[in-house]
Amino acid sequence: MIDFHSHILPEIDDGSRNESESKQLLLEAKNAGFESIVSTSHYAVDCYEIPEYKRQDLLHDLQSTKDSPSLYLGSEIFITMNMLDILKEHKASTINGTKYILFELPLRHSYPNLKTIIDNLKGAEYKLVLAHPERYLEVQRNFDILKEYKENGLLLQCNFGSIIGEYGFAAKRIVKKMLKEHLVDLMGSDVHRSNSTYLKIPKALEKISKIVSNDYLYQITTSNAENILNSQKIY
Repeated sequence: MIDFHSHILPEIDDGSRNESESKQLLLEAKNAGFESIVSTSHYAVDCYEIPEYKRQDLLHDLQSTKDSPSLYLGSEIFITMNMLDILKEHKASTINGTKYILFELPLRHSYPNLKTIIDNLKGAEYKLVLAHPERYLEVQRNFDILKEYKENGLLLQCNFGSIIGEYGFAAKRIVKKMLKEHLVDLMGSDVHRSNSTYLKIPKALEKISKIVSNDYLYQITTSNAENILNSQKIY
């Protein structure tokens, strides 16, 4: 499996607090069955703004950990009107240097300029992956908005923890429906702490495997992410 969404780098955002915790997270990820991890530290203007080269150095240091899963650089970018500039200036990172971007929206309210930003990024040939749509209040109130996202070319990444209620009943309900309707493109742990999310992956996989086929499970946990890392289309 490939963990498409994680906060494993030490002292970068609200994820891993130090190098020791980061190494523990790598061990937990391997034990949970992940062969690769995409490091998607938060990038948010005036909050989390660690440049790409510093995060790349930290990732390189972690990769030297014995028996570590393969590590790839990315960002989870909080949506902003100047995303193009942020990417061009290598403040935030695409997924493994490809044209794929992981971004997030406000949890509790809609973002009025979303369509404009999507069109600008698509015009620059970027391909957008929306992080944990099941957690957004707007989606929980109107499931059909996910189909609008799909029509606009967005890929949808859901969190493993959602299916076991880690983010509440509404997120669990939404992700279950997304899985049934094959709206999920990628899965990620969104891990922030050791002794937490990675330990729950077996339970989450058990729940998901009761909803979807083995082929679709492999697609959203492994092959789609593998194609993205290699800068290939997933459909």
